Parts: sequence; C-alpha cells; structure tokens
Amino acid sequence: MINQIQEIEIHELWGKFNYKWTLNPDVNILAGLNGSGKSSILQIIDAVFTRDTERLNVFGVKGFIKGEDFEFLFDKNNPIQGWEKRNFINISHFNIPLQDRKYIKDNASLLNVELDSLIFSHRPGRVSFSDLQTEAKLHPEKAEDFNRRTELLLETINQLFERTGKKIIIDPKFKVLSIYRDQDLLLHNQLSSGEKQMLIILFKVFLIDEQSSILLLDEPENSLHIEWQQQLIDVIRKLNSKSQIILSTHSPSIFGEGWGDKLFFLEDMIL
Repeated sequence: MINQIQEIEIHELWGKFNYKWTLNPDVNILAGLNGSGKSSILQIIDAVFTRDTERLNVFGVKGFIKGEDFEFLFDKNNPIQGWEKRNFINISHFNIPLQDRKYIKDNASLLNVELDSLIFSHRPGRVSFSDLQTEAKLHPEKAEDFNRRTELLLETINQLFERTGKKIIIDPKFKVLSIYRDQDLLLHNQLSSGEKQMLIILFKVFLIDEQSSILLLDEPENSLHIEWQQQLIDVIRKLNSKSQIILSTHSPSIFGEGWGDKLFFLEDMIL
C-alpha cells in the first residue's frame, strides 16, 4: 500500500526555478507551455521513486517529496534520503525501460515492443497479462478475481474501439488475447499508434492489480483521438480507483470537463 504524494518542492531546476506543489489524492493535471518544465518535473518524481540518482543529478535539483508517512529528500550532491521500495509505476507511451532495450531489434517500433511485453512476454522482473492468466489457471482461488478484472478491462477497451469495428476477446480455442475487426483477425502491430498507446496505458493500469499506486502520464494526449483524450482519466479511474494520477499536458481544456478543480498551472507553482 502506498500513500499518495501530498507535497513536492523542487529547487534550482535549470539553476533558477523553484516550485512548490500541493497535490490532490486522486487526479492532478499539470498544464504549461511546451518547454516550461512539466516533463522535467515528472521525470524528477520518477527518478526519486525509482532511486535513480544518476538521472536525478542530470537535473541538478534539490528538494523533497512527501506523503502521510514518507518524505524523500533529494540533493544533487547527496543520495536520496528516506527511500524505500514502493508500489509505483511510471506510464509513458514511448519510454522503454533501459533494461529492456536488449529485446528491441533495429527499427522495431517501441510501441509494438512495449505492448507485446505487457500482454505476451515472459521476462524476468516484469509481469505480463499472460503471466497473470497462467497464475490464475494454476491457483483457482485467484481465478475469480482475475476473470472479473479481465472482463472489466475488455469491456472498457471494446467500448473505446467500438466505432472502428475492432474488438478484443480471449480466444476460446487458444485462450490468448485476440484482436478482431469484424471477422478478420488482426496482429497488434496493425493497430494505429493511438490505439497502441491507449492499450499500453490500460494494460499497465490493469497490471497494477487494483493496488494503490502513483501513475505518471506525460502528455498522454499525443496520438489519441479527441474523444479518447476526454475519456482517458475516467477509464483509468474505472480500472483502478485507488491510483493517484499525475498528468502533464499542454492542452488542459482536453481534460477540463469534470476535472477543472484538478488543474494546476506550472507558473502558479513558482516560489
């Protein structure tokens, strides 16, 4: 169980900017101009929670991130203090973890590789949908919960894909996830970049297993249709209502309906 982030202070970003941010426990939408520092702030949060001091030192910042029962202090000249392993996930539609780059062939699509790893792959240190499916078969006591969550996941995906005639099912013969357009079987690399991106986000949320987590999304509206942009927060919360969403965007109006009180402008956070 992880407590949500309550407050963040970042000092000396790019050697001159200081920020203070008091967050909501559920949804936080960070808006600002391109190049204003939104992505850097999400990267700093990620670096602190993953104890990536090398990446943190690149930013040359100091400050703290705290919640109800934790406080992480960071300084460019000192290791991160107060850190312990927590259930934390960074969602990014183009970021492949460094340890997985050995699986990427030349000219391979990062979206295809990431989607394949989330659904099918069996890799040390990473859990896929297929891994959980196998575990549910071996442990009947886990099957009911897995089937319930899978039904919700597929229902959510198929509602989004309905207008393009696509549907994802668990193939009754081979017991694997299959994608159809009408009666035609599709490979996942035949999907559009926006469809792949949405699937990556939803499968990552699914694999959290309804646990309390922090979800970082850096400008997730890229490649997504306007209707999907407007639904994104709702579908994530539908799959995992315990998550704290921290989302950056340069188009705050996209997520504005129903979430206006969750909007933060970067310039208002400057100390």
